Amino acid sequence: MKAKTLGILAAVTLAGIVLAIFVNQKPASQFPQSGELLLPDLLSVVNDVNEIVVETKDQTVTLLRGEHTWQVKEKAGYRADVEKVKQTLIGLAELRILEPKTKNPELYDRLGLQDTEQEGSLSTTVTLKTPSNPEAALVILGNQRSAKGNPRMSEIYARKPGDPQTWLTIGNLPLEKVAGEWLDKEITALTTKRVHRVTVRHPGGETLLVSKDKPEDLDFQLDSIPAGSKVASQFNVNNVVGTLVQLSLEDVKETQEVNFQDRSGVTAVLETFDGLRLHVQTAKQVDKVFGNFSAEFDQKLIQPVDATPSPEKEETGPAQNSAKDEKAHESPEANNTADIQEELSSKNSILKQPEEVQREVEAFNRRVGGWAYELPTFRVENFSKAKKDLLEIIP
Repeated sequence: MKAKTLGILAAVTLAGIVLAIFVNQKPASQFPQSGELLLPDLLSVVNDVNEIVVETKDQTVTLLRGEHTWQVKEKAGYRADVEKVKQTLIGLAELRILEPKTKNPELYDRLGLQDTEQEGSLSTTVTLKTPSNPEAALVILGNQRSAKGNPRMSEIYARKPGDPQTWLTIGNLPLEKVAGEWLDKEITALTTKRVHRVTVRHPGGETLLVSKDKPEDLDFQLDSIPAGSKVASQFNVNNVVGTLVQLSLEDVKETQEVNFQDRSGVTAVLETFDGLRLHVQTAKQVDKVFGNFSAEFDQKLIQPVDATPSPEKEETGPAQNSAKDEKAHESPEANNTADIQEELSSKNSILKQPEEVQREVEAFNRRVGGWAYELPTFRVENFSKAKKDLLEIIP
C-alpha cells in the first residue's frame, strides 16, 4: 500500500476516534455545574409528595401523608413531626452540587455511598413518591460533615441509583433514620399559670394534692403538712405540676398493647382555673412506664371573679394622677380581682374562655385517643412522688 494511502487511512481512523469520544461525552451544558440543584425536578412536585421512604441497611422508615397530617407507618400510623417532614422535603429540594467525585464503585465505601443492601453499607436511600410517580426523587446519601465557613449547612456525599457519578453536595438536611425519631413527641403543652391543682393517687391509696389560690401565684402549696414537718424543696413541689403540663413521649403504642386495667400505676388529675380537667393513668410494662391520657371540660372548675370594687378612699395625689392613685388605694383583693378580670378578657390571656377550652379538649382527645405513651422514667418520678418524699422534719 502506498504511503499516501496509509496516511489517508490513519487520518480517517483518528477522525473516527475523535468523533466517537465527542459523541459519547455529555455536552458541557448538560453536565451539572457547581451550585446547581442535585434534584432539579423536585421543586416542581415537592408539594405533591405523599410518601417518603428512608432506608438503611438495618431498617426502613415510611412516612405517609394522611388527610390532616403525616404519619409514621412503622409506628401504627401515629402522627409524624410535621416540621421534620418539611425540613426533609425542603432540604432535598435545595441540595446543591459542590463538585463531582469518583465514578468508581470500589471507592463508594470511602464516601458512605455503597448500595444500601451491601454488607457494611452506611448509606441512606431516600425515595419520594407522588400519586403519579413512585420515584419522583431517588437519592443515596453518604458521609456528611459541617460545611466550611457555614456550620449551619452540611457537605453531604450523594449519588443517584443507577448512575456511577458521585457528588459532594451542600445543604441543610437533617434526616432521621429511626422510626421513633420521626414521631411528634408532644403530649401536653399547657402553661403552669392555668393550673389550679393536681391530685396524684398512688396504688396503695395515698393521695398527694398540690394547689394554688390564684393564677398569678408563683408557688403551689402542699396540702395537709403534718405537724413537725415542712416542705423540703419548693422546686420539687412545683415540679409535680411543671412536669405534667409539658410532657413528651419516648415512644408510642396502641392502647390495647398496654394493660392499664390492673391500676398498678399512679393516677394524676390536673385541673385548671378555666375549666379543663386532664386525666393521666400510668402502667408499667417490663422496665418502661406508659401513660394513658384524656381530658374533659367542667364548668364548675371555672373560678368565679368578684367584680365588686372596694369602697372608694379619699385621694391624696394630684388630679392628673387620679387613676393611678385610685388603683393604688384599692385593697389587694380588689387589685387581684381586677388583674384576673383583665386576664380573662384579654385576647392573649393565659386563661381561656369556656368555648376555647371545649375546643382544646376535643382536639386533645382526638389526638391522644387510642394511644399509650412511653414516658421518660424520670418525668414520671417527678409527678408521682409520695408526700413523704416532699417533706423533711423541722429541726
